[in-house]
Amino acid sequence: MSEHAWHSYSATELAKKIQQGKLSSRELLESYIQRYQDKNRPLNAIVATDFTAARERADLADKATKQGESWGPLHGIPMTVKDTYEMPGMPCSAGAKEYRKHFPKQPASAVSKLLNAGAIIYGKTNVPEYASDIQSYNPVYGTTNNPWDTQRTPGGSSGGAAAALAAGMTPLELGSDLAGSIRIPAHYCGVYGHKATHGLISLEGHVPGPPGTVGEPDLTVAGPMARSAKDLNLLLDIVGGKIPSMDSAWDLNLPEKSNRALSDYKVLMWTEDPSCTIDTRMAAKYQELKQQLEAQGAKVTQASPLDTYIDEVYPVYMRLLGSLVGAAQPKPQRLVMGAIGSVLPKLNGIIDSPSHFDKFLKGINMDYAEYLVYSQKSQQMRIAFVKVFEEYDLILMPPTATVAINHIQVPDLPRRRIPINGEKRAYTDLFMWISVATLFGLPATSAPIGTTDCGLPINIQIMGAPYKDRETIHFAELLEDNIASFQAPPAYI
Repeated sequence: MSEHAWHSYSATELAKKIQQGKLSSRELLESYIQRYQDKNRPLNAIVATDFTAARERADLADKATKQGESWGPLHGIPMTVKDTYEMPGMPCSAGAKEYRKHFPKQPASAVSKLLNAGAIIYGKTNVPEYASDIQSYNPVYGTTNNPWDTQRTPGGSSGGAAAALAAGMTPLELGSDLAGSIRIPAHYCGVYGHKATHGLISLEGHVPGPPGTVGEPDLTVAGPMARSAKDLNLLLDIVGGKIPSMDSAWDLNLPEKSNRALSDYKVLMWTEDPSCTIDTRMAAKYQELKQQLEAQGAKVTQASPLDTYIDEVYPVYMRLLGSLVGAAQPKPQRLVMGAIGSVLPKLNGIIDSPSHFDKFLKGINMDYAEYLVYSQKSQQMRIAFVKVFEEYDLILMPPTATVAINHIQVPDLPRRRIPINGEKRAYTDLFMWISVATLFGLPATSAPIGTTDCGLPINIQIMGAPYKDRETIHFAELLEDNIASFQAPPAYI
C-alpha cells in the first residue's frame, strides 16, 4: 500500500495520524479531492462541493494542531454528507427541483455536531428525488451508479453516500433511514451503515420535511456510515444525543457495549420468511456465516422470532409509511390515493398489485384518529416483539431480498418488477426485511460479510434491543475482525 493511499485508512486511523503530526489535514483533504476528481465521474456519487471553504478550514485545523490544540475526535478529517442535510456553502436539494436553489444559512443539528468535532465537510452525496426511493436518481443531479457494477444501483436514499464510501472518496458519511435508506445502500455497496434507535440523533435541518421543519418525524432516523465498523462508533458518539428541543433536560446515556467475544453471543438468525424469500445466493452466504459463527463458538438458532412473520409487521409499517409520505401531498392527491387503496384489494387477480400496497395508499389519506390507532398498534406489537431479546442477544437478518439490482427507472413504482430466483417480484418487496427495525424503532447495523458467487457484496442486518446501538455495532466489529471486513470494488482499490 502506498503511504499516500489515505483513502484506504479508517477515519480512526487518520485522526490518530493527524493528532501525531504524521499527516496534515490539508494533505488529507487534497488527497480526497484528487480521489474525487479521478473516481467520481462514472459514479456521480458526490454532486456538490465546496473546496474553497474546506481548504480554509483544513489550514486552520493544521494551524491548531501545531499549537497543540484539538477541535475534537474528527479534528481535520474531510468527509461528505448526504444531500438531505443542510450545510452552509452547498445546496440542499434532496434531489428535488423545488429545493435545488435552497442554500441554508445554518447547518443541520447533526452536521453542526460533526463540525464541532472538527470535521471538514467538502461535499454532498446524491439521493433519489425527495429521498424517496431505494435507488438514487433525480431530476437535479441524475443517476448514481454502483462502484461494483455501474449498470446497477448503489441503493437509496443514501446511495451516493454508500457509493462514495466504497469508492474511497470519503472515510465517513451521515445517512438517514426510513425505508432501509442506510441499511440497503450499505448492503448494495458492501460498506457499514447503522440505523440508530429512533430519536437518538436529531433530524432538525434534514430535508425532507420542507426546510425549516422542526421536531422529530415518525419512523425516520439518522445514522453513521463508514468503511469500518469501528468508525460507526466514532461517529455515533459525536452525532447522538442532545435533540435541540430537549437540550435543557435530556442527554444521551447509551448502554456501553459488552466487550464480549463472538463465543459469548446467542443470536437468532432470521433469514427465511414465507412472505419474502431471498436470493438463493444470499441464502447460501448466510448459511456459510452461520457455520463461521458456530466455529467461533457463538450459539446460532435459525428461526423466526416468537413466531413473528414479516407479513404481520409489514402491513402496519406500510400504513404508517403512507401517513408520513401523505403529509407532504396536496389534499386532492391524498383523496385520490386513498380511494385507490380502498378499491385495490377488490381487484386482486385483475391487477398485479404489490403486497400490501393498498395499505400504503390508504395510509396516505389516513386521518389523525386512524393514525393514532395504527401508532398504538405498532407500540403494542413492539412491546411483544422485544421480549425476544430476553432470550437472544441479537437478531441477524437480510437487509433486503437480493443483491444490488440493475437500474430500473419506470416512473410508476407499483409497475416495477425485480428478478429474484428466476421470478419477477414486486419492487416494493425490497422494503420488507427493513420494516421490522423501522416500525419498532430498533437499532440495526448493516455489515459486510463478503461477496456472492456473482461477485457482488452482501451484508447482514444486525438488529438489537432498544438503545443497544453499541451492541449491534460491536457485533459488526467482531465480524470485521474475525470473519469478513470491507472489500473495495476492484476498480476502486
